[in-house]
Amino acid sequence: MVMSCVQRLEIKLKRPNAIFETWLEHWLQEAERRNSKCRYKLQEALNALKMYPLPLASGRECGILRGFGPALCKLIDNEMHKEQHKAQAVAANNNRYQNEIRNVVESVKKNKCKQKDKQTKLTKKERKELEEKQRHSKEVIMQPGTFRIKLIVDTQETSGKHKRLLDQTRGYLECLNVDYEVRRLTVGDFLWIACDQEGNELVLPYIVERKRMDDLSSSIRDGRFHEQKHRLNQCDIPNVIYLIEDYGENEHLGLPIENLQQALINTLIQNRFSVVHTENHSRSIAYLQGFTQILIRIYKEKVLKSCTNVGMARVSQSSKVEVSLLKFKSLNEDSARNAQLTVKELFILQLLQLHSLSLEKSLAITKIYPTPRFLTDAYKECKSLQDAHQLLANIRFGQLQRPVGSKISQSLHDFYTNEF
Repeated sequence: MVMSCVQRLEIKLKRPNAIFETWLEHWLQEAERRNSKCRYKLQEALNALKMYPLPLASGRECGILRGFGPALCKLIDNEMHKEQHKAQAVAANNNRYQNEIRNVVESVKKNKCKQKDKQTKLTKKERKELEEKQRHSKEVIMQPGTFRIKLIVDTQETSGKHKRLLDQTRGYLECLNVDYEVRRLTVGDFLWIACDQEGNELVLPYIVERKRMDDLSSSIRDGRFHEQKHRLNQCDIPNVIYLIEDYGENEHLGLPIENLQQALINTLIQNRFSVVHTENHSRSIAYLQGFTQILIRIYKEKVLKSCTNVGMARVSQSSKVEVSLLKFKSLNEDSARNAQLTVKELFILQLLQLHSLSLEKSLAITKIYPTPRFLTDAYKECKSLQDAHQLLANIRFGQLQRPVGSKISQSLHDFYTNEF
């Protein structure tokens, strides 16, 4: 005969009435703070509740314990009703929130269906523009090792009137094993891009404008020099390099060599562009080859991310792990739009064609009279011919704040008021 040994298990809850205890502790603290006599009854009820081993369902059931009078039992029942109302309100809010989420999801689904229907109705040109817009807004991230850095050469550097000379650019680059590509650039002659296998292209923050000394002279005389510098300033690439090539012995340039050197000093100091001198075209390409190698070393371990605005500072970003860069296509398109000059900019270019008018003087004049119309209206309001001749004489320009002078002021009055 096998004797079975049965052991009785006893389960004892640690705090069977924790919520009631919490309420009583709170009320006891309030009573002690007010120095109320009811604190003794509350303390007695709290002690009895802590000693009771079974859970109680209401204040009425608490009436079996010491210290729980009718008023305290009713107070507990009222508190329970409040908690029940709160729980019901929370449940109702949750249901309302779920209904709102459901409505939003349904609305998004309907909008997507409408967009799909709309896209199917778009013309080929409109669909292409929409896809282009979506592609422009898409963020591009290039991890180290997933991209290569390439030199982009403007088509004007490899073709044109002096094709035999300019074709040397291709030959020099190929001899130096530079990874390059020829494209139409709307600003600058050379720049660098990082491109990945998916066809994404980000522009490194450096751009080069190449000029031979004779070309520099002619561009200053016809006003292109100031217009090009303005466009380079507006192109959102922070580091602009002017690459200046000597032209033989730098003789017969059309302007004195001192004037050209002063123009380059102004470019360096006022525009804060870098100015690099080389002896000839082959040395210029060698400089570009060396600069390309430097950029590869700087950026090959970086994470490159696309940005849509002027997020790049006018400093080197080589110390950062992540670098924000503009997309090539966005830069080219924005630069093309910037090429359409405003009336004020055209007025400045017009003034620069006149004798003895520098960029500083033109900027000072257009700051007060931004268009020819403003200037001619001001002439009409002058009380005498003498006043009209001296209208611009005392306008200050440059860091030294020198006046434009009577001679230039009279010449401009004659130019804009006389009929030819």
